[in-house]
Amino acid sequence: MLEKIREGSQGLTAKIILGLVILTFALAGVGGYLGSTSETPAAEVNGEGVTRAALEQAYQNERARMEQQFGDMFEMLASDPAYMAGFRADVLERLIDETLQKQYATELGLRISDDAVRDLIRSMPEFQVAGQFNNDRYLALLRQAGLQTTEFREMLREQMARQQLIQGLILSEFSTPAEMQRLQKLQQQSRDIQYVKFAAADYLDQVEVDDNMIEQFYYDHLNQYETEEKVAVEFIELSVEQLAADIQVSEEEARAFYDANQSVYGTEARRQVAHILFETMQDDADVAAKAEAALAELQAGADFAELAAELSDDTFSAAEGGVLPWLNRGDMEAAFEDAAFALSEEGELSSVIQTSFGYHILQLHQYEAATVQDFAEVKDDIIQTVQQERAYDRFFEIQQQLAEVSFEVPDNLVEAADITQLPLQQQALFSRMEAPAPLSHPQLLQTVFNLNFIAEGLNSDLIEVGPQHLVVARVSEHQPARTLPLDEVREQVVAQVRQQRSTELARERALALLETYQQDGNWADLIAGAGLEVKQAPATSRFGGSLDTEVRASAFALPRPTEEQPVSVDLAQLATGDMALVAVTAVHESSAVETPSAEDLERLANQQAQQVYEAMVASLKAEAKIVRPRLESPEPSF
Repeated sequence: MLEKIREGSQGLTAKIILGLVILTFALAGVGGYLGSTSETPAAEVNGEGVTRAALEQAYQNERARMEQQFGDMFEMLASDPAYMAGFRADVLERLIDETLQKQYATELGLRISDDAVRDLIRSMPEFQVAGQFNNDRYLALLRQAGLQTTEFREMLREQMARQQLIQGLILSEFSTPAEMQRLQKLQQQSRDIQYVKFAAADYLDQVEVDDNMIEQFYYDHLNQYETEEKVAVEFIELSVEQLAADIQVSEEEARAFYDANQSVYGTEARRQVAHILFETMQDDADVAAKAEAALAELQAGADFAELAAELSDDTFSAAEGGVLPWLNRGDMEAAFEDAAFALSEEGELSSVIQTSFGYHILQLHQYEAATVQDFAEVKDDIIQTVQQERAYDRFFEIQQQLAEVSFEVPDNLVEAADITQLPLQQQALFSRMEAPAPLSHPQLLQTVFNLNFIAEGLNSDLIEVGPQHLVVARVSEHQPARTLPLDEVREQVVAQVRQQRSTELARERALALLETYQQDGNWADLIAGAGLEVKQAPATSRFGGSLDTEVRASAFALPRPTEEQPVSVDLAQLATGDMALVAVTAVHESSAVETPSAEDLERLANQQAQQVYEAMVASLKAEAKIVRPRLESPEPSF
């Protein structure tokens, strides 16, 4: 999991994107990055300091990015001081890399013109209003960040020069079809493999262990015998979900809720009507007369849609034959609404009605009657709803009691459990990484593993571990991290020494045979003479299959067999501790090599660009003088 997080933030693409997010970094406080300070720098790169202010800003920015990307998973990792110390060191290394790249760009004579810097500033959306650069906004944001315009321009110039260097490297990389085809041939190659295993277990009887060997192994591997810090916890858990599960709702109560909330379990009646509007903002006899005349025409058989298109002052609906959207109660004025809902048959006409918009004639276009679900259909939902409502009320009531009692009686949770009628739960010793729910919440872990909190022996505050889900806890037992003494782990150490020594004996036997083969070069006679069982793996591909990974890797690292050396042989150690002599007797090339696509060539070029970039950084670091003073961690030590 940690490797995935690290890989997600260390790739070439991520580095380039990070370098392009200039303004966010700048306005968050790079003033300290540019300014001088008399304090010891976080690192010195060829005499140039990386300030602690720059490190702290980059650390906070990267932490915020990780929290946004990984959420609770990163919060849990952040509760481990050792992980965060490594995280901080990684951020420092990134700043060192950036400083080296900036210095190299300067050494190469890469320069960014004033016009290029000005164009970049003018293109930044942060400085734009309505899509146009706004100088007042630009100056205001710089003042807010404590930056002078000259400082900001020089910072951008450095960033752009570094990006020019990186882009010059990666964009100049390319791959040819011939390269891609050679790579395909290598990937599709198969080999005839033979191997002989030397099981470490076969040499256990030959192992003799003395006290010196035990003590030497123990002290060489002390970190293996370190225990994690552990705590045992008493806690009270309060959640709406738990409370709801204990609440009983009778059928009578559910029906009463159903009767009082009919609208929730059905749909209201609605109408779709067409209208003809004679617009006026006041009483007007002439307009009313026009409306009455139109109504008479409709009652005599005139087409409503045609008349609406001809007479209606509502031009939008007139184009649709006067038809309006579906109408629910409360959508229109009362007079209009009452008239519409009084219509019950499609095509039925209303009388002339008056609203604040004028005079209307309505015709019912479509209607839907009100519907109500049967009680039996919604009974389970109602019971759950009532349980939740009562649980919420009970939750806030108990929350108040729990907070008060756990504070007033701070040295135990017994009284709080009695008053709230919530169970007092016990959790046996656990480490940070073993914490069960709900104790695995990052904030709760930080609390119960805080040495000051442990020393006080008091109840915690109510800690929210989820929505409407609280925990109050106290530590009942604390087991500090410690190195187990040799007497406690002697049996384990003896077993490990025996395993290590048996592996060494297996290696010695395999090496002796390898040396013999290298002298006389006859693989078949060597194996036959030693009476060993040879396992065959013909036409083995480079990827996949059931062959031991270490055997396969060793076989494909061996040179091709030649006339002078018809069998290539090497030694491989398996993950089990066993040894193996691995032999390659033949190499088979694949004839099915496809013409690479443009996407394949681009992917190979990107891989090569990544390698070139990493090689450049490694070379710059190897030749640089870098001083890294011991850094003080900003994380609390628990």
